[in-house]
Amino acid sequence: MQTFLTKTSVKKVVLLDYLLEKDDWSTIKELQKKLKVTDKSILHYIEELTELFQNYDGIHLLNDENKRFRVKKEEDFPIYTIYLYFYKASYNYQLIDFMYRQPEKSLKDFAEEQFTSISTVFRYAKLLTPYFQRYQIGFQPYKLHLNAKEQEIRCFYYYFYWNSTRENRDSWPFDTELSRIEKYIKDFENVYHLSLEPLQQRIFSYWLAIILERSNVASVTIDTHTQAVIDRDPHFLQLKKWQRESALRLAVNEVYFLYQIIYSFGIIDGNARYENSYAIAHQEMLTCSYRAVENLAVALKQNFHFELAVTDPELLFNFIAFHERSRLFYGNTDLFFNRSYRKEVQAEKPKNYSLVESLHDTLKQQADPDLASVLENWEQLFLNYYFILDYYDLFLSKYPPLKVLIQDDLHHTHRLWLMNKINAYFGHSYTFAFYDYKTKVSEVDLVVSNYYFNTGETPLVLMKNIPTERNWRQFGELVYHLTNQKEFETKVV
Repeated sequence: MQTFLTKTSVKKVVLLDYLLEKDDWSTIKELQKKLKVTDKSILHYIEELTELFQNYDGIHLLNDENKRFRVKKEEDFPIYTIYLYFYKASYNYQLIDFMYRQPEKSLKDFAEEQFTSISTVFRYAKLLTPYFQRYQIGFQPYKLHLNAKEQEIRCFYYYFYWNSTRENRDSWPFDTELSRIEKYIKDFENVYHLSLEPLQQRIFSYWLAIILERSNVASVTIDTHTQAVIDRDPHFLQLKKWQRESALRLAVNEVYFLYQIIYSFGIIDGNARYENSYAIAHQEMLTCSYRAVENLAVALKQNFHFELAVTDPELLFNFIAFHERSRLFYGNTDLFFNRSYRKEVQAEKPKNYSLVESLHDTLKQQADPDLASVLENWEQLFLNYYFILDYYDLFLSKYPPLKVLIQDDLHHTHRLWLMNKINAYFGHSYTFAFYDYKTKVSEVDLVVSNYYFNTGETPLVLMKNIPTERNWRQFGELVYHLTNQKEFETKVV
């Protein structure tokens, strides 16, 4: 946070955080004590937030005669857009933007443009040194120079502009005319005989602008092995055809790089012909990303006794693509908030976290040196592997099933129907083992019945013959509680 915010902006963000967390009225004295500022400063911050919120639907600041304040927002309101307002107003956001737009200039030039002293902007610029280090990018504050491979620098700028402007469709952060970019994309669709989704078009437009603008500053270098893999894909010829027909003037290495971007960032997703061709090229050349998929298959069999369908071209494409993307940029792609999904999962689902980390250990043990270096980018890869385990229900396979006794006074088909409904509604999150009236109540975790009877210490959920929403809600709450309790007991043991 300190990287992009002034001390005053930090206080405004802290004020907003406090009002959001409390979700109730806060007095001006309470806020003054929290922020350690005067009443006048609090009212100034409140006024700025009120004006800011007027630009958005779904969030409001309630003011009770300058004595009490409360923030009300809709549940799905993207609150980070508010934070970005303060981030984008900071010296360091503007400094990075300045570096991208005017790469030949220095900190002195930036200070002059800001009508301030070099010492002032340097005080903020030096905060960027550790910031860039977490992406394995060197930074020279006075020269405003980044030391890294050009691919990595471009990826940084892509995530920088994508994360800060993607929500605003009217915001185009590049100097290249959007209409020119849109024409290139239309030509691409015609050559490839496809229609890109709006999100794919927007991602493609950002990358085309960055490649066109950065290629005038520095060239990318594509190694011969990567070139050989791309050349092996027969559809690479279509990319060259599109380049020629659209008069897109790019050096040879830039075309190879553009191919990597198109497939790694989901621009071509949903088109099996191109996906399969890409996957086969990687498979035939035994690329590092393909070996990562093979390594994953071995690890899943070892840790979960699960056979990954590595012969499925669609699976191969998707798994190769996210490994290729991780090779282009190191670290967390959330450049502004540095949100760590590892830490979130560790806090909210510690057992799932432990299973993913255990998989990571297995992957590293079996990896060759090149693949081991890819797996070091775990902060970025973690979420992909988490999704894989979740998609194939492999987390559930490691949880002991919740024992549920279905006991009612109806016929057997009703009990089968109820078991099926429970699995349909909750089976994606929990594992159940069902029992009938022959089982003792004391031997199960939960009893479901359409009539009351004494179940002792075993919880009972009463359900109507056709369960109501309230019945399902009560069942879900109890299953959640019991599952957490069992997990806690397992950890204690």
